[in-house]
Amino acid sequence: MKKSLVALAVLASCGAAMAQSSVTLYGIFDVGIEKLPGISTRVSNNVESKGRIGFRGVEDLGGGLQASFVLETGFSGDKGGFSSNSGAATIGNRASWLSIGSKDLGKFSLGRGYVGAYYVQVKADPTGSSYGQGQVGAESLYANVNNTRFDNVIRYETPNLWGFSADLGMGLRGDNSINAAGVSVGETRPVVDAGGATGSATRNISTARRTGYTLGLQYNNGPIYVGAGVVRADRPAAGGNPAGKLWVYNGTYDFGMVKLYANVELDDRYTKNKFAGHVGLSAPLGAGTLMAYYGQDNNGGVTLGDKLKNGTIAYSYNLSKRTDVYGALVDDNVGGAGKVALNGNRDGLSTQVGIRHKF
Repeated sequence: MKKSLVALAVLASCGAAMAQSSVTLYGIFDVGIEKLPGISTRVSNNVESKGRIGFRGVEDLGGGLQASFVLETGFSGDKGGFSSNSGAATIGNRASWLSIGSKDLGKFSLGRGYVGAYYVQVKADPTGSSYGQGQVGAESLYANVNNTRFDNVIRYETPNLWGFSADLGMGLRGDNSINAAGVSVGETRPVVDAGGATGSATRNISTARRTGYTLGLQYNNGPIYVGAGVVRADRPAAGGNPAGKLWVYNGTYDFGMVKLYANVELDDRYTKNKFAGHVGLSAPLGAGTLMAYYGQDNNGGVTLGDKLKNGTIAYSYNLSKRTDVYGALVDDNVGGAGKVALNGNRDGLSTQVGIRHKF
């Protein structure tokens, strides 16, 4: 009888321990058909959302403290295999965080992923960083250090206080030694070639000569969202100021029937042509959402003569809570020294349709 009671007590304690921790499998599968400028019509993937499979885990440590992790990997739905627009096409290439924190103290993390000002800027994109030649929506207009996942990041996310929050990421100079040979820190962007290959190899936000950082500040309360961010990622000195920064300012307002978006980015790594920005909207329409924006990139880059104008209209129709179909028209106008292609975008009209499933 005593042995039975002991066994029941052990099973009960194990059940309690298991209830305090969990691991979740999740992902997105996105495939379709597209026609891009200079490329024949083809089967595509990752247009509305990047394909991914991931694991999230959390363990309750008591007193409100939790340990957690995220391990997320990109994959290509059209041809199979791992994929990545930023870093190596391997397990954990999208996100790899190990964290500890609480609701009151915030969360401290180490690892790889998006951080800081990126999360501010993407909030102002009505497409949610979808569609287009680079498949990143309005983000194609902006300097690449905001669009890049960084390795070896020390990250802190503050608690949400009355709608205010902050996300800080920084690196260490010693991590520069593990950058891939020939990789320019913070200076890559997804490029789609004639064969449809994509990829880049950005690694650390810091180099041996400078400590990099990215900070995002947000106020999100009711219909109002306001954000500001700054990024410093060291870069080669072949033009401009290698110690310069990128500044992001944006906001949205939700009227219910329509939501308005605006974003501005200033790039002081160069001496002129520093402005990039867009305005947009989204609106519920039937069982789906209509999205549109127009923007310009006058940052110029090293040549200080490149310009990109981008207009997009897209519609996503929900077949269920987890499955939708979509269509998008994207017009890119590329000028200046980058007339052939700028930031991976060719001059011309893109047409994209597809289906996305979340699991």
